[in-house]
Amino acid sequence: MNSQTEHPKQQVNPHCLGEEQWQWIQKHQNDNTTKLRLKFGLNDPYFSAIAQIEARQKRRKKFESLYARWVFPNGLALEQSSSTAAAQYKNSHVHTPYTIDLCAGLGIDTWAMSSRQDSAAHLCFEQNEDLAILLRHNLPNITVLSKPADLEDIDHWVSERGITKRELTIYLDPDRRVRDNRTYSMSEGTPNLLEIQHELLNRACHVMAKHSPMVDLNSTTELIGLTSIVVVQFQGECKEVLTLQSSLSQSKSSVQVIDIDSGRSYSGELGIKEIATTEHFLNYIVQPSAGLSKSTLHIELAKELGLEKTIYGHLYTCENEPIYSPFYKIFRIEEISKPYQLKHKPSYAAIECIGFPESAIQVRKKLKLKEGRENKVFALQIGKTKLMVLATLME
Repeated sequence: MNSQTEHPKQQVNPHCLGEEQWQWIQKHQNDNTTKLRLKFGLNDPYFSAIAQIEARQKRRKKFESLYARWVFPNGLALEQSSSTAAAQYKNSHVHTPYTIDLCAGLGIDTWAMSSRQDSAAHLCFEQNEDLAILLRHNLPNITVLSKPADLEDIDHWVSERGITKRELTIYLDPDRRVRDNRTYSMSEGTPNLLEIQHELLNRACHVMAKHSPMVDLNSTTELIGLTSIVVVQFQGECKEVLTLQSSLSQSKSSVQVIDIDSGRSYSGELGIKEIATTEHFLNYIVQPSAGLSKSTLHIELAKELGLEKTIYGHLYTCENEPIYSPFYKIFRIEEISKPYQLKHKPSYAAIECIGFPESAIQVRKKLKLKEGRENKVFALQIGKTKLMVLATLME
């Protein structure tokens, strides 16, 4: 189990950040970091201190639950990490006293799992030595091995503590960079879950894996003991896909979309679903959220709500305004026209093109509209049919 993820040559050093440096970080927390680097240079302690300021400025919402003096790295580990909100949500699926993280990275998932009240011990692997140093500094009570995940090391740690299979959950967030290119394939991650799943399930009662929001959900059919697929939605975006496998149950797997902000979820079955379509719009457009679209559950929800599916992508339409949900946006239709012939043109509007030959930038330029949120222009084409729909976002 090995990875070739690129990390910056100069990394943060937590040992140079004493009380004086933390006070300096607090003093300059709102300053321009580019100007700070020009003034103080790239040598420590200033390099590491400025990296903390930059991480807090750019990722404040992503990591707002961490304690004040968590030391952040720079580079890919910071960009690709789970948010604290997503990591804490994952804890709702962990019910064992012992946990292992096969590829810890920045360590947010490790932090969440090891911080549970019923956590007895946690082991994590991180082959990048600089990141492993940060993990040991930030989480001194866990075991950090600075090497690729190894089954012999897992067996030794489990044997040393007398851990039974029913007491262990294994988590992995595979590296998805292959030959310096981003991959969304489950079969190309490192470590490769498809190759090692039997070994993991022989050692643990549950295996939880994080996948790219771009992963093909149909590829999950290759997972054994799969009990659930969870599409995680946070701040209106599809952030990640989780697969949950069990060595204790062979129950049929379900797919679920969870909105972390509201705590609301919607569940159903993964598979091909059919629904009649219409080329006509009624009074409202209902547009599924990114998470609902990814989960493939928008058709099931539409049937429940009595929505009609249009021929344009995942847009639905209805006569009466539906109830609010974090899983879709509702737009009241103001006007439908041929392309660029809108009679009631607002000054500000969002633009979305579905099957339309021109880009949103080109459409905006031709319509002479500024960026806005309250109004939206849908530029649509299927076959020879082209039209524009002006609508108002209902909130």
